[in-house]
Amino acid sequence: MVSKFNLKEKLARNYLPPPKGSQKGRKRIRDRGIEWEEFYHDKSVPLKKRYDKELGSGSYHRWEGHDYTTDGDYFIVVGPALTKDLKKQFFAGIKRLPKDEKKKVYAPSGEYFSSLHAALSFATDRWAVPFPKGIPNYTVNDLANIKIPRHVRGSVEDEIHNG
Repeated sequence: MVSKFNLKEKLARNYLPPPKGSQKGRKRIRDRGIEWEEFYHDKSVPLKKRYDKELGSGSYHRWEGHDYTTDGDYFIVVGPALTKDLKKQFFAGIKRLPKDEKKKVYAPSGEYFSSLHAALSFATDRWAVPFPKGIPNYTVNDLANIKIPRHVRGSVEDEIHNG
């Protein structure tokens, strides 16, 4: 059956590049020159202390930075989390903070990994956060006896990397 409409040709003929200053074709987050600073809010301080005590120092990290190209604040977390199947993994994710500090901050989007170094490497490659020095390479086996709160997880569309 032959289609009446040749969409490929029609789209190519009507294509116009996005105007300058538009949202399309924006720079990747790592290329925006964001200076990431390790920072823990009131809700994340107890979690950091808990993981440092139960798992070991350097097992949970949180950074914040301001993107001057979009005038938005972002945060990045790397540490133990639960997958949607409630399995323990290491998570690296990012979320834009709402302008109004009273608004709820939803789960960051990111990916799950079987080791802390893999999650930190992903965050360093993807968002240009500094890789902490002297951090032990915790693995999923180290998470076996750690209690991870149910609310500590990424968003639904996150990927799981085993390896």
